Amino acid sequence: MSLNSFIPEIWADSMIVALRKNQVFGALFNSDYEGEISAYGDTVRISSISQVTISNYVKDTDITSPQALTDAQTVLTISQAKSYNFLIDDVDKAQSKPKVMMQAMSDAGYQMADTQDQYYAGFYVDAPAANLVGSSGSPTVVSVPTAANIGAGTTLYDYLVTLSQKLTEAKIPKQGRWCVIPPWGKSHLTQDARFTGFNTPDARLTILTGKLDASAGQASDAYLGKIENMDIYESLNAPHIGGTVGASGSQDVFFAGHSMGLTKAEGLREVVAYRPERRFGDAVKGLMLYGAKTIRPDAIAVAYLQKP
Repeated sequence: MSLNSFIPEIWADSMIVALRKNQVFGALFNSDYEGEISAYGDTVRISSISQVTISNYVKDTDITSPQALTDAQTVLTISQAKSYNFLIDDVDKAQSKPKVMMQAMSDAGYQMADTQDQYYAGFYVDAPAANLVGSSGSPTVVSVPTAANIGAGTTLYDYLVTLSQKLTEAKIPKQGRWCVIPPWGKSHLTQDARFTGFNTPDARLTILTGKLDASAGQASDAYLGKIENMDIYESLNAPHIGGTVGASGSQDVFFAGHSMGLTKAEGLREVVAYRPERRFGDAVKGLMLYGAKTIRPDAIAVAYLQKP
């Protein structure tokens, strides 16, 4: 269907553009194993070896036979294929002042990135049982932070501290940890003096100039601050599993981790402009192939929490 609304008598010089979400999760995955990928179904094979065993040494006694190290492979498959295809009629193009094609291309790129980000957000399910707070079937209800319950272990801040503790117990490096939370989680943190007291404008500047803002660039507006060595980000793509989004009873996933545990790979990225045979107009189609893999599940910690 032609863009009929783009044929008025008087045209504005600018367009009202759609509001957009920050893309966060994709920026927090590593792409260390991307390799040479060009087609849907291509794979990257990631090898690992078993840990070396330490034995007691006794003087004047033969040591044990050398340990035979074993190897294992994890396969990252390019399993996602997404495309778009849109047309702008020559009539619309001729009569419009706004740069319709430019805005359409921008929106297509954003929608593709947002689709990828939602896919990456789904990898929270790979967190091991030892690294969970609550469960998908029974999320933990948090307490609204007050001066009286600081440190009581029931506020959002307390549960995020627990997630960092679980990563420490799993031997995950402290440098480079992150946690992505839904908007209502930010509201709880901004009411907690432990969070606002540390994450002052000066502290935020130090963090950013210290290059600890793991996502940088596109996702930097989502950066909130730091809790227990974890960079905290806000995202509308934080998985929602029950209730009304953002309202009392909203059940959501608070996804913490380290980039060493999650890897992604993008394959073919193609954009083609063409003239459809049976239309007078310009069309654009795009294709994106990508995939992701959890390679260290112990580097993920998840809290299933419910807004009070």
